[in-house]
Amino acid sequence: MKINMNVKYIIRLDDACPTMDMEKWQLFEDMFDKYDIKPIMAVIPNNNDPKQKINKFDNDFWNKVRDWQKKGWHIALHGYDHVYISNHSGLVPFNNKSEFAGLSYQKQSEKIKKGIEIFKKEGIETNIWVAPSHTFDENTLKALKEHTTIKIISDGIALFPFKRFRFFWIPQQLWKYKNKNNGIYTICYHPNTMSKDNILKELNLLKNNKNKIINNINDLEIKYKDRSLNIFDFIYEYFFLYKRSLFNFINRKRYLWKK
Repeated sequence: MKINMNVKYIIRLDDACPTMDMEKWQLFEDMFDKYDIKPIMAVIPNNNDPKQKINKFDNDFWNKVRDWQKKGWHIALHGYDHVYISNHSGLVPFNNKSEFAGLSYQKQSEKIKKGIEIFKKEGIETNIWVAPSHTFDENTLKALKEHTTIKIISDGIALFPFKRFRFFWIPQQLWKYKNKNNGIYTICYHPNTMSKDNILKELNLLKNNKNKIINNINDLEIKYKDRSLNIFDFIYEYFFLYKRSLFNFINRKRYLWKK
């Protein structure tokens, strides 16, 4: 099969927390170490989501996160407690449940300040935001700008990274490996809810396509820092949402064209 070098992938793992399914996460970590893959690791600062309480509380969890950081992996702030308290979809219309979207600026600021304080206490540095269920709004971005040094949003629907709302967005469009012809795609895995067989299948696909994986996402900002969204992104988003679900298609937010 011909390899198309116009396509690249970023790997992201969501829902890291002290009660995660350590065995499944270790499968990813072993493979990343073997092939020198540097993913985005979305860490919940203070998990209270029962669905993420799989194993007993791991007192060594933050040491593990610090080890990821030492390896050059990209640690992202993944909300605060991962508990959904609104039915707003926010700027990226994937879901209608949120920890952030629809809340006041003050409430969102409190969550983000608490989350970043935990990171600082544990010696974790981050410049990436990953919203639980992709749901966040302009108040979220305002709070991130005010209370953190985060500059990168790992989310959005586009073919390539772009600048919007004074943040650098790296789009996230896949939840499993797919052969694509053109673009930069973030593949988001949720190890806690994946079967072991599915994980092994995906790891094999990543191994066979490791030459297409981007390790240093900071280099993307240099290349795409001034990129605006264009008609091709709009068309991609249009069909992406329509294919994903009619609900999202009808209730889409035109963040693409908003300053």
